Amino acid sequence: MAQHSLSHVWPPSSDRRLVVLDGGMGTTLQAPPFNLALDSALWSSELLATQHGRDQLAQLHDTWIQAGADLVQTCTYQSTLPLFLPAADSADSAPSSDTISTALETMTAALPVAAKACQSTSSSSSGQPRVALSLGPYGSALQPGQEYTGAYPPPFGPPQSAAKNARPACSARAREACPLPLEQVRSSYPPTTTTTGDSKDREAEVHLAAWHLQRLQHFLLSERQQDQDQDSAKVDVLAFETVPSLTEIRAIRKAMHIFTTSTSTTTSSTPVAFYISLVFPRTSDSDDAVRFPDPELAHLPTLADQVPLLVEAALAPTNNGYAVPGGLGFNCTSPLHAREVVRLLSDQVAKLQQQQQEGLQNQNQDDKPWLLVYPDGGAVYDVVSRSWHHPTGLTDSSWARLVADAVKDAVPNPASASPSPSPWAGVVVGGCCKAGPSAIKALRQEVEQRGWR
Repeated sequence: MAQHSLSHVWPPSSDRRLVVLDGGMGTTLQAPPFNLALDSALWSSELLATQHGRDQLAQLHDTWIQAGADLVQTCTYQSTLPLFLPAADSADSAPSSDTISTALETMTAALPVAAKACQSTSSSSSGQPRVALSLGPYGSALQPGQEYTGAYPPPFGPPQSAAKNARPACSARAREACPLPLEQVRSSYPPTTTTTGDSKDREAEVHLAAWHLQRLQHFLLSERQQDQDQDSAKVDVLAFETVPSLTEIRAIRKAMHIFTTSTSTTTSSTPVAFYISLVFPRTSDSDDAVRFPDPELAHLPTLADQVPLLVEAALAPTNNGYAVPGGLGFNCTSPLHAREVVRLLSDQVAKLQQQQQEGLQNQNQDDKPWLLVYPDGGAVYDVVSRSWHHPTGLTDSSWARLVADAVKDAVPNPASASPSPSPWAGVVVGGCCKAGPSAIKALRQEVEQRGWR
């Protein structure tokens, strides 16, 4: 079984080939019965600062589980340590070590909140839910957010395609207090190794890899050092979500390779299963097509032209220190286009597997990647006004049918004698922004009615 496979979490013996994920955290907290006004750069993570807020998050996790979720995400999507540092520190003094320690403790509190919610809930039909560490892209740490554009400012992206008004959501003083492990990343490249493009492309990959690596170190190593009872903060899957950049896909793989091969991090409790979830926003308000938003791929006219490069960047094995994720998929994408995206990804993953297996025996089912599909609830988000529009008019039931229809040909059937088996080891379905508990409940009912659970 591949090192980072999600089949480590749901092994063949469990007969689990379809898993239900939870839904959109921030938008659910803004809706009844929570009715929270989340307007800081931390979004829902601001609740971690108080016991009352953490209790509300625990209540939300329990709500997802009661709706039928097998996999619950932590409240960490936007979280980076600099964002948790006080913005009011004077310009001539750095945050103290106590301030940094308190910020780190607050940020990592999300892990035990989710883990304890899952450990306290178990049913004979589903077993104990698992925990995914939610890790948004670098664009989620910018204001306005750039996870739907991939237009990152340098040195995290090329200057010619950078969003002119995008800036880090945290202060310069906070960033200086948390220097990125750039040299650790640079030293991971062999001297003769080059990446696609010029040196600026290489530097963008290095900076993005260092940014992701630092988050992994803060969340997983610091929490384990602080809490000797490791089960209280157990994470089963690392979820890199809403990734809009080809360079960032490679950077995540680089960061995971460094993290899992470092002698200081290779403990039996360190999670290694991880997936990369892409984002495919609409090309226009007409909603007639979606595409990967990376400005560096703007020359490719359609999503079908982009997908081969995306699958290659995400799943192709290399000898240069890039971990291969155990899953690939998409989130925060219109459910109206989910089936099309699944078809394109499935076809290209099958082609990649055929290339890898020429002259070899059939690939073990559990060496295949898992497919992740958790579209939004059909609403459209404006990153500037931070407001939602509802052009689709979907009900919970019709949304659930769209999601299930999207993956119906991808769900593996071990008993099938089909000459074209699924290229996926398993499927995770769920929801993103504006997909609330009632939508997840409808999705759970839909997949059970289809005999997938």
